[in-house]
Amino acid sequence: MIADLEQALKARLIAQRDAKGLKFHIDTYSGQLDDELLGVLAQKAPSIYVTFSGMSKARQMRNGAHSFEATFVLIVAGKSTNDEHARGGGRGGKIVGAFELIDFSFFATCDLDHELLDRKFEPQRVTNLFNAKVGREYLAVYGLALTCKLTVTADWDVSELDDFETIHHTAAIGGEGSPVMETDLPQTEEEEA
Repeated sequence: MIADLEQALKARLIAQRDAKGLKFHIDTYSGQLDDELLGVLAQKAPSIYVTFSGMSKARQMRNGAHSFEATFVLIVAGKSTNDEHARGGGRGGKIVGAFELIDFSFFATCDLDHELLDRKFEPQRVTNLFNAKVGREYLAVYGLALTCKLTVTADWDVSELDDFETIHHTAAIGGEGSPVMETDLPQTEEEEA
């Protein structure tokens, strides 16, 4: 359910970007702002990353279902050799700033509804996450928090879960840039003696 909503946000942003003929990177991200993401943002900005931030219980319903308030964050990043351009854009539109990405994200998602939602996405707040020089360029990073309301019921399809007959294993031997090996290993159970 959460993955579906994250992908719906990403798809909406990409559709709006492409419809307007804009050029910036859009993807999902699995965590919080950290050194790894700062490195990616420094390379790929201007960019928007969709991430799930969490849920809080709104109320329990009579039928055993649970209503939740979910928060997704759009991490937006602009960069430039000029601090003001990293935030606000510049050079006649040639530099896309973080503020422009906030505006774009707000209007691209403000009416987004989904079949899984009880209440469509609503923007809640913008947070300054990072503003500093990284290498030779300034990086401006903000988070636009969007909330929605959804209901979780006990009638989800158990067949969608992994059958636990195989274990997927991924390993990289060596440092960064080393080949990644992936395999599905059969699950074995030891019988008690």
